[in-house]
Amino acid sequence: TTTLSLRAQFKSFTWPFWVANIMEMFERLAYYGVRVVIPIYIASSEDPAGLHFSHVQKGTIFAYWALVQSLLPMFTGGFADRYGYKKTIAVSIAIKILGYVLMATQREFYPFMLGCLTLATGTAIFKPGIQGTLVQGLNKENSSVGWGLFYQLVNIGAFLGPPLAGYMHALSWPHVFYGCAGIVSINFLALLTYKEVSSGGEKVGN
Repeated sequence: TTTLSLRAQFKSFTWPFWVANIMEMFERLAYYGVRVVIPIYIASSEDPAGLHFSHVQKGTIFAYWALVQSLLPMFTGGFADRYGYKKTIAVSIAIKILGYVLMATQREFYPFMLGCLTLATGTAIFKPGIQGTLVQGLNKENSSVGWGLFYQLVNIGAFLGPPLAGYMHALSWPHVFYGCAGIVSINFLALLTYKEVSSGGEKVGN
């Protein structure tokens, strides 16, 4: 079996594959911009602009956040296959923006937790559409490099998110959430740059 060179593998990737990787990087940039600093916002008693929730309340938020974000993809993956990856990605971006806005504007426990769970829901919808798009641009000759590139960009987004959040926090806490909403909204533009890829799943009406 002949193994393609690294250059040949890079050239074999489709345009939707590259766009999906960029969208994932922006999504992770925004997500980790919030996720890393939000414990300070929720429960730090030393930050006068924080929410000053108890650590039990913080743990409750994180527990439900993890449940929603971990369990929903079992169901949203089927919707992505059935209704199309671009549609589900677009819906997820809108939901994530709503989540960030709620987190920026709500200071009571349950409304703020609703914002966190809205963000978790958007993330759970986003992942199947992105990874489904990616896998359609891979084959047995380039899949290892393709997935390696994907996780490299995930790590770049996660690495840049916290310092960016720190910069926005210097302005105000709402700037953190609004800034991340703006970052993830860039993906709406990215969706316009490629045609839908076939999911291979059963479509509506079939």
